[in-house]
Amino acid sequence: NAPVLGQRRNWARIWAAAAFIASLGAGSYFILNKPVNEQPIAATRKLHPQDKLVPGGDRAGLTLANGEQVILDSAGNGALAQQGNIKVIKLNDGRLSYSSPKDKPAEVLYNTISTPRGGQYQVVLSDGSKVWLNAASSLRFPVSFTGDKRAVALSGEGYFEVAHDAGKAFTVSVNGTEVHVLGTHFNINAYSDEATVKTTLLEGSVKVSKGNTGKMISPGEQAVTGNNDNV
Repeated sequence: NAPVLGQRRNWARIWAAAAFIASLGAGSYFILNKPVNEQPIAATRKLHPQDKLVPGGDRAGLTLANGEQVILDSAGNGALAQQGNIKVIKLNDGRLSYSSPKDKPAEVLYNTISTPRGGQYQVVLSDGSKVWLNAASSLRFPVSFTGDKRAVALSGEGYFEVAHDAGKAFTVSVNGTEVHVLGTHFNINAYSDEATVKTTLLEGSVKVSKGNTGKMISPGEQAVTGNNDNV
């Protein structure tokens, strides 16, 4: 099931019957005014269910490795581009999908998918991991994962369902914060004009790190870190 998306800053219910709001009460976390490598990971707390929100439209743009841009909401279904030995495909349900090659690519190519205000979009990465982007968000990712890790970079807000691969940990980088997983469901809220990065876990376990500090969180908990080096 896809998460229910709403307008920016209003994405509260993100998967199945579980519904959580990305917020913490006053005094429930702290961020010290120290260099990045000394900033602590905030304390966590249980989150609370909220009502379903009205979804936004499926609108996004895709920037290919060569700089070419594709407007996804107006593009037809089927193959959109060839990136090395990877095909970029728009599925019948509107999702963007990357084929999984039999042979490893000769070079690592990166794509970026971006949503406008009021938009949202879903992408299926080459390893089968699914990402839902909320409004005014972007995701930079390799068209095929190589080596011993899977690393992507997020701006804005995204919900992740990571395909399990014990040999390749999945890492999301956002504003100096890193979320490390093997296979799990979680949400990251990290808009650039907000003071914090909020990582909310729905299923599995993740480790949220910033600088030399890190914290494991459990389902129904949220970790909060500073959004930039000046916090």
